[in-house]
Amino acid sequence: MISSRAKAGFDKMVMQGLKAALAPSPDEVTELVTLPELRQPPESHAALLSIASLTFRMLIVLHFSHNDATRRHFARLSRQKAEEMSEQSFLDAICEAGNLCCGGVNRDLGSVFPWVGMSTPNIVDSRCTAHLGVLKYGHLQHFRLSVTDSPPLFLTLCVSESEDLDFDFQIPDLAEQGTGELEMF
Repeated sequence: MISSRAKAGFDKMVMQGLKAALAPSPDEVTELVTLPELRQPPESHAALLSIASLTFRMLIVLHFSHNDATRRHFARLSRQKAEEMSEQSFLDAICEAGNLCCGGVNRDLGSVFPWVGMSTPNIVDSRCTAHLGVLKYGHLQHFRLSVTDSPPLFLTLCVSESEDLDFDFQIPDLAEQGTGELEMF
C-alpha cells in the first residue's frame, strides 16, 4: 500500500520535473493540474520512462502527437528550428525532455530511497497505455501542463509497490540543490 503522503510526494516530484523540463521557462507555465482520469489519451504516441528501486517501480508516460504545434514546442525546448527537425530529431527532443523530467524525479527520489535507477525512453503507440492495469499499481495520476503558445501536454504517473511505502517529501530549497553534476564510475 502507498500512503497518501507518499502519493502526494510522488505527485510533487513529477510536477516539479514537468515544470523544469517541459516548459521553456517557469514563467511560461500557465497551468499544471492533476486530472481525475485520462480514459483514452488525446495524443497518438507516448514516451515511456521508468524509475525503479528495491521497493517500487515508477512509470512516467509523456503523451504526444506528431503534429506541427507539438513539433514547434519541442523544437523550442531543444533550441532547434521546427522546420529543420527530422523525424528522428523530433523524437530525440521528446525523449530528452522526458529524460530531464525523469532525471529530476530520480534526483528527488534519491533523497528518500537509497537505491534508484532510471531507464532510457521508449516510444510506443498511446493505445498501449490502456494496459497500465496489468502493472497492479498502487498509485495512478494524470497531469496536464499548459505552456504559453503550445498545446497542452499530458503525462501519466504509475507507481507499483513491492512493499508498503510511506514518506513525506518536501520540495527542496533550490539554493541548496545541486545542478546535476556528472558522476564518474
